[in-house]
Amino acid sequence: MSVIEESTGNVYQDLGLEHAGEMLLKYEYATKLISLIESTDISESEAAQRLGIPLENLQQILRGKFREVPVTTMAEYNIKISGLGSGATGSPP
Repeated sequence: MSVIEESTGNVYQDLGLEHAGEMLLKYEYATKLISLIESTDISESEAAQRLGIPLENLQQILRGKFREVPVTTMAEYNIKISGLGSGATGSPP
């Protein structure tokens, strides 16, 4: 018989991964980044250029491969794409 456990609300924590809180925050930033790119109607190539990173790096982030990307960098990417400029916090959704 299988036991069903209630989620903590953080899949990374549920899986027992290290730095679960940080990974969830990065996920939230990545999700917001996808929304920002879609809402500004720019291509991934243009977004990568605006961020100053190779297109391949951006595509990896958008596909959930952001483990090695610092949280502060993810926040900066959100600020750059949103065009908020100085004074913005880059807060996750």
